[in-house]
Amino acid sequence: MVDPKPLLPGWEDLEISTQIIIRDAFLRGITVEVIDRKENFLRLKQGNHIEFVKEASKTRLDSLMTYLVMENKVASKLVLGENGVRIPVGKDYSKLEDAVSDYELFLNKKKVIKPVTTNFGIGIGISNPMDSLETFTYYCKQAFSFSNSIIIEEFIEGPEYRFLVLGDEVVAVCNRVPANVVGDGIHSIAQLIEEKNKDPRRGEGHITALEKIQMSETERLVLSEIGYDFMSVPKKDEVVYVRKNSNISTGGDSVDVTDMIHPEFKTIALQAAKAANAVICGIDIISSAIRETPDPKRYAVLEINFNPVLYIHEFPYSGTPRAVGNKILDLLGFT
Repeated sequence: MVDPKPLLPGWEDLEISTQIIIRDAFLRGITVEVIDRKENFLRLKQGNHIEFVKEASKTRLDSLMTYLVMENKVASKLVLGENGVRIPVGKDYSKLEDAVSDYELFLNKKKVIKPVTTNFGIGIGISNPMDSLETFTYYCKQAFSFSNSIIIEEFIEGPEYRFLVLGDEVVAVCNRVPANVVGDGIHSIAQLIEEKNKDPRRGEGHITALEKIQMSETERLVLSEIGYDFMSVPKKDEVVYVRKNSNISTGGDSVDVTDMIHPEFKTIALQAAKAANAVICGIDIISSAIRETPDPKRYAVLEINFNPVLYIHEFPYSGTPRAVGNKILDLLGFT
């Protein structure tokens, strides 16, 4: 089993992506100074060469405006659409009452409701066709609690993939599977979650390779939609998803698929990054046929992420680990 904290003792309080950069810097003889531990802010020195790195993937290589465009989902969708990138159809709202008033507009569709300016899947809800107004309103309120504006857009069926773009290359791709448990016909969902959370790779606060699965109101609501609660006992081998979003930060599983995807999807990811003038970013693509030639009816680019985590690629739940930390040091010009 992968050690969730693979670095020297004393660095465990830092997020694991930052630990990866520190580990790889040490191996190159680069001096590492932590100038703000809570912010995961580093200064790296190699001779006269000095670089600042924040949260592993924020560097001088991307401008402030590039960060702002990637952070704001309305702005990122705008630049993606204008550059011919396939994106989901939707609308943005700055008032809760306006979003709720469009309930019937989205009633017959599966839709994603998400804040405009968050990362790590925070505040995202997925509402099914014919969901009640109460459920729809709950997801809208949840999204607004994290941002002044929200987006409601079509839900594209299929697994979600994170493409890590570093410079002119897609260096890793992973399938992010929503938080889930597998039934054994004996234990309740709550017990299965507790057991899965015993995996030493799971923790809290991005200091381990995986995050613990939570049992909050969001998970309870997802279970209620399929007639379950935390005390329900699923059948043997039944996969029960307790989240609809696929973020590793909310308990999902990372599965490396770098060598399995159709190469044209890498081209699409690079096109998306270029649209935002991004050097380091994560491109989220959803597709029901990732191994086939891209069909606009079966995929869409969901987001450009301005602070892509490294650990989901270095320490996947399953699949081949990818050495991505060194790629960032290469881009920064370290030898």
